[in-house]
Amino acid sequence: DLKPKIRGPCFIGRSSGKKFRERGISLPDDPEVSTSHGKFEVKKKKFYFVDTGSTNGSICEGKDLEPNEPLELKDGMVIKVGVSMLRITLATNNE
Repeated sequence: DLKPKIRGPCFIGRSSGKKFRERGISLPDDPEVSTSHGKFEVKKKKFYFVDTGSTNGSICEGKDLEPNEPLELKDGMVIKVGVSMLRITLATNNE
């Protein structure tokens, strides 16, 4: 489970660096994921995914995401980064 905090983003990428191990998702075995592919962040109590200019891009609901354009996340969305599929599940503090 990834739990973004208001004070900083959670990163996703192929890197196994500290910011991916401690504050994100490391996908070292996915050759299509960029070293620093994207990030999840919270702004004004809403959750977003941002492709940070990855080489192969990201796809959501069959559409290519624009680099550096935040995508507001909805429960049940599926985001493709490299060959990996990420299903979004939003939970409240009560869950």
